[in-house]
Amino acid sequence: HPMPWFRDVPVVVFFFALGLVLLLAVLGLGMAFWSGRITGALRGRKPVAVNALAPGYQLIYGQASGPLLTAPLTGRPCVWWNVRVWERGIQHKHDTRPVGARDGRADWVEQRHEQSSRALQCTQGLVTCAVQPAGITLAVPTELADWQGMHNPPESRHPPAQPGTAFASNPSQDPGYAMAGGTLVQGARFRYREEIIVPNAPLYVLGRVERVDPAQWAHDPQPPAFDAVSSHQDSASAPAPAQGHADFESSDWGDEEDDAEAERERTAGRRQTQYAQYEADRQLAADLRQAQWQIGPQKGQPYIVAAQPPVQWLGMAQQASKGGWIMGTLFAALAVFLLWARYGPA
Repeated sequence: HPMPWFRDVPVVVFFFALGLVLLLAVLGLGMAFWSGRITGALRGRKPVAVNALAPGYQLIYGQASGPLLTAPLTGRPCVWWNVRVWERGIQHKHDTRPVGARDGRADWVEQRHEQSSRALQCTQGLVTCAVQPAGITLAVPTELADWQGMHNPPESRHPPAQPGTAFASNPSQDPGYAMAGGTLVQGARFRYREEIIVPNAPLYVLGRVERVDPAQWAHDPQPPAFDAVSSHQDSASAPAPAQGHADFESSDWGDEEDDAEAERERTAGRRQTQYAQYEADRQLAADLRQAQWQIGPQKGQPYIVAAQPPVQWLGMAQQASKGGWIMGTLFAALAVFLLWARYGPA
């Protein structure tokens, strides 16, 4: 055996190292596959103007004409937004001490990730195409703001903006930030990222184009057949238990009241969810009544919404694909070598 000492490495250590190498190989190959799908779907496609559309999977272009929205963190006017907020915290999986007693380096922990739910209006001439906001594979915004602060919502609502990018990196553990006794002693507590597409920006969308049926969206959907605040009325009108009833102890009444209150809260939550969905459907119907076409995800294909021509950012996707293949191949080969060195012929 060319490396006899390798067989003496403890099994736990060996499989930990092997698992780490395999994880890096999977990450690299996954990035290569994802980026390759993006570049493959756009390769050879010519953008089609909104006023010259036909049904099918295609790349369209026009102008982002609405609806006018307000970005939640900065208040900037936009037609689409995506926000993420991270908070610093200690993540020691093997530290059994209370959180307030822990010291160490602080990592970013995501606290919020939301994007606007209104359909974008992409226009060219007198023709409008509604762009569905759900199911986006890749979004390339007009502007990106990435900043830090001590409060959430942020105390600074006017951070410097930079041009949007196709691959915005997630925050990692930054050097020089520390926690002591569960309290941040150095650095900002929160990190914020806000991406927007501004009104009148050029808009390029790759997806499945369909003609809007006016009859389908002629009327608003029917609202739920109950009052969202009825649960509170039910709670107020519920009869009180009889005093001194011999069949029940006071603790029994307390348990029944707790169960009834929990059920009322669950009912109120379901009603609020149904009304939120109704409002979203009603708004979608209103948006589609203003459009002649709609575009959305195509099963098995990337769905891309970009405020920049693909030629400006497609090179980043190609580089990511090449880098992913190189990284994945190298670590996969290393995993094979580790298995051979450990279990190969003597």
